[in-house]
Amino acid sequence: QFADNAFAGVTVLKSAHLENNRLTQLPRNFPFDKMETLTISRNPWHCSCQLAPLRKWLKGNRTRAEDSCSTPAQYRGQPIRDTPALRSCKLPTKRSRKGSRH
Repeated sequence: QFADNAFAGVTVLKSAHLENNRLTQLPRNFPFDKMETLTISRNPWHCSCQLAPLRKWLKGNRTRAEDSCSTPAQYRGQPIRDTPALRSCKLPTKRSRKGSRH
């Protein structure tokens, strides 16, 4: 398990190999922005909205960093990229000034 602030201040992380770690979540501040290679297989992922940024990264990157949900039970075995568990999650947006949309 990562502490919530495990990646505080990390701005450029290009590669992370997290397989075989019994991870169920990633910290909210996991630095996906510059991530190129991410291996996450063989972890018992808990598919909740905390994994929504991971799902967004998986959808935007055609890498094989695919893994599936272990919990909750109704989503067991479903790919994180495609599970309905994460479809309605709101992604935190970068702080933006009111009125300016990019």
